[in-house]
Parts: sequence; C-alpha cells; structure tokens
Amino acid sequence: MKIEVKVQNNKLQLSWENQNADFYKVYMKVEGVFCECATVYDTFTTISMLPVGDNECYVAAIKNGVVISQTPNVYFSSPNPDGVCYKKDDKIMLLCSTQTGADGYRLYRAIDENGFNGAQNSKQNGLTIDYEEGAAYKLKPYNFQNNERNILSSTGVLSVDDNKFEFVSCYKSYGEKLFLSWIYKGFADGFRVYQEGSGYPVFETNDGLCHQMYLNNYQDGVKFRVCAFINTPNGKVEIAESEYVSRMERSYEKPVVSIIIPAYNAQDYISRCIDSALASNFNDLEIIVVNDGSSDGTQGIIDWYVQNYPNVVSFQKENGGVADTRNYGIERARGEYIAFLDNDDMVRPNMLSTLYSSITKNSCDIAIAPLYRLVDKGYTTHCNLPFEEDKAIDINEYFKILYTPGFYNCAIWNKLYKADMVKAHPLGILKYEDVSWTPCILSYAKTFCFIKTPFYEWDRKTRPETFGDVLARMSDEDLLEHRRQAMMFFVENGNPEMTQTLKTIAKRRLMRYSKNANHNGYEKLIEQLS
Repeated sequence: MKIEVKVQNNKLQLSWENQNADFYKVYMKVEGVFCECATVYDTFTTISMLPVGDNECYVAAIKNGVVISQTPNVYFSSPNPDGVCYKKDDKIMLLCSTQTGADGYRLYRAIDENGFNGAQNSKQNGLTIDYEEGAAYKLKPYNFQNNERNILSSTGVLSVDDNKFEFVSCYKSYGEKLFLSWIYKGFADGFRVYQEGSGYPVFETNDGLCHQMYLNNYQDGVKFRVCAFINTPNGKVEIAESEYVSRMERSYEKPVVSIIIPAYNAQDYISRCIDSALASNFNDLEIIVVNDGSSDGTQGIIDWYVQNYPNVVSFQKENGGVADTRNYGIERARGEYIAFLDNDDMVRPNMLSTLYSSITKNSCDIAIAPLYRLVDKGYTTHCNLPFEEDKAIDINEYFKILYTPGFYNCAIWNKLYKADMVKAHPLGILKYEDVSWTPCILSYAKTFCFIKTPFYEWDRKTRPETFGDVLARMSDEDLLEHRRQAMMFFVENGNPEMTQTLKTIAKRRLMRYSKNANHNGYEKLIEQLS
C-alpha cells in the first residue's frame, strides 16, 4: 500500500492507494507513541498542528473491522509551528503545535501594524482568552536558558476572522433530497454537518475543499449547521461553525447572468450540476439547460427543476454535439452576461457574484478565475494566471502567455462573458470546440479582469469517459485534421485586427502537439501560418 507525503505550510498532506476499504485510519507519533489522529473515507487527507521537528506516520486500511493493508512508516519534518485561532462560546481559542524542549507557550498580541507585545504565558499549547473583535495574535514556544526566556519559534499571525463561514444555503433537490452548500473562508481539513438539537454529525468529510453535500429524507423546517474542523495529532478540533439554515426559496427577478448547461445522457449527475448553480448567491441568475437529444432519463430530471424553480429554463433539440448545444443556449440566453457549465461539473456558490462584481466594476468584456480539477486524490488548481487581481487588463497581456509553458489551458467554463460579444461570435462545430473558440472570443475583448480564487470544479472522477479518451482512440491523421480545424477556426474567425497574434497562438499550440505526435503535418501547418 503506497503512500505519498508532503509537508506544506506546516501541514501534512497524505494520499495513498485505494484498497476498497470501509475507511482508513491515520496514525502519528505523539510523545513517542503512535496514536490515531484521523478516520478518513477518501484516499487523502491533511493533518494540521504537526509537532515541530521530525516525526513519522502510517495509514491503515480497515474493512469489516479488520486491518487489510497498511502503508510503511513514513518520515517527515515540520520546521515551524502551525497555529489556529477561532471563536467558541464568546471566547477566543488559540492552539499551537507542540515543540519538543519547550517549557511553555507565550501569547503575543498585535499592538499596531508593526509590532506584537507579549501578553500571557501558558504551559500548554492551547489558550482561552476573552473575545476581542479584529485582534491578531502569535503563539511562540519558548524555554528558559540562564533564567531567561528563549523563544524557539513562532506561528504566523492568527486572527479569529481567518476561519469563518460567509454563506450557507439549503435547497430542495430532485429525488426528495436537500442540497446544502457553503462558502468557507480559511483553512479546514474537513467539514461536519449537524442537525439542530443533535450532537452527532449527519455528514462528515475529510476534504477541506468540499463545499456541498446531500441530505436525504428531511422535512421542511429542519435546520442544519456546518462546522469546519482540523485534524490534529490528538484528534479533530472544530474551528468554525455556520448559522443554522433550513430549506430556502430561490429568489429571482430578471436574468442578468445566464449560465448555459449542455446535457446529454446525464441522468446520473445532471441534478448535482443544476443544484450547484441554484446554490449561487447571485440572485438574478438564469439557468439554461439544453438537452442534446438524450435517450435516458435526463429530461425528466430537468423538467422537475423547471417545475420547482422559476429561474431554470429547459430546451430540447436533436443531438448535435456540445458546441452546437452551447450555441443553441447562447441564442436563447436573456442575460447581459453568459457563463458555461458542463453537466458533470459544479460551480461554487460565489463564482458568478464575484466575477460579475469584477467585470462590472472594471468595465471589462471577460472575467476569469482559476479552476479546480477534481480527481481521486482531491482538488488541484489550474489556470492560475500571473495577473493582478480585480482590475482591467489589456487582452494582449493574456495573449502573451496563452499556450506558453504552464498556461496551456483555454477552458471555456472558468469565465464570465459579455453576452452581446458571445452572441456575435458563437462556437465552431468542431471536436476541439474549447481550443478553437477561446482564443477567438478573447480576440474580440479589449480588456479582462482576473480573480485569484478558484470557483469552477472540473470533475474528472464522475463521468466514465472523457473527450481525452475519445482522442486517444483517434488515428494520427484524424487528430491532425481536428487540430488543424481548431487552429484555423480562431485564425480565420477571430478579430481581423488580431490575426497575427492569433497565428502566433496557433503556432505555439501546434509546436506542443508536434512534440508528442508521429506526423510531420504539424510542421507543415506551422510553416503555412508563418
């Protein structure tokens, strides 16, 4: 049973091979003895509050109450203490990593922008103090040398505002379920959901980037709250809690933003997709679901949402592919701005409100954010571009890096576009519809704005086959032709004033393709574009 270990920001990131176990237990040394510090139902987790210095851990796979496999002991080192500050019962709780050789832990409080003063000592690595809004702190392990206090290390700056829930929603979902979603600011190793009046969680995840869950067979009026927790060597510690929420109604006045969802044989995941859009904290949202000739139960699920939510609109058409389906939705979108969502992906509740705020404040044509790619080992961030946040930027700055190493991705869905621009320049009906259309539509924009927070979840776990699998079965000749069509689409259909820039972009992309292809046609295409 293999395991991967990484220490980042004084937190231990673990992932291991799937053993088809009921759950996994993580063990870490505490004062020389291995202790259980987390029970995990995924194949990855994070452990916070690592003891400063060298340590070791292992993971055991449990099935039917028996250990069926175990990783070898792995060694790691944490150079500095981790720390957390949170509010509980009108008090501030502070917690710091333990450090061997420490005689105590000293609390420092910020006195101004430039300095901290020592305020309190404790023999333990945790303190409880009176609540003070906006205050900032540090915890520093120390020992005594020659009767003088010697500071051994220090946490970073800690504030109670570092960990809090900014938004929680609860909506009725297809199949007699509730969809609970939240926006959490700060770091968490996982989340628990509690029903009002119960001390036991009805849901728990060790995925600190999770933002949603389903609740089954709960009646109207039942209330829930979400708690964020961290895993520590001594077990879980809850560091933030939301307000209680119950089932909510979706408010809707006019379509300012239209989000377009193409759906084809998506009965297994279309409700999750629509639920994530409904959970948005942007009220004036039109959700357009276009059924591209599905032969399964997709339309019945869509019809349920149309009947229950006034801002969900459904259209049906003959099967024509995802680009044709998006264009069908574009023609019928009533919003001033357009976004895209694939039927097996999700968006976070604050994506559209944040992008809308930036695009309107900065009078831009397109707003862009990074995205999450969701795989078996959790979330990874993509499209994290090197631009200043939330300001108008000339579109030429984007073209300077597009298809350069590290910036290949040209996703259609991590953006918000001016609708009139999109309606004037729809997608080409091609295999590489994203690759062909994104440079094309960008060329008609004068400025864009960038937000550094990922909002879109590109799910590579849910659907059994992806477009990449289809490409892998194509012949070299067919691949070349589809790629040629994509490059020529944006060169020929893009802004005529940007033709030379678009040719440069096409050549960059073709050079990348040629490195992994057994076909000299790529070099010929590059020559033709020169």
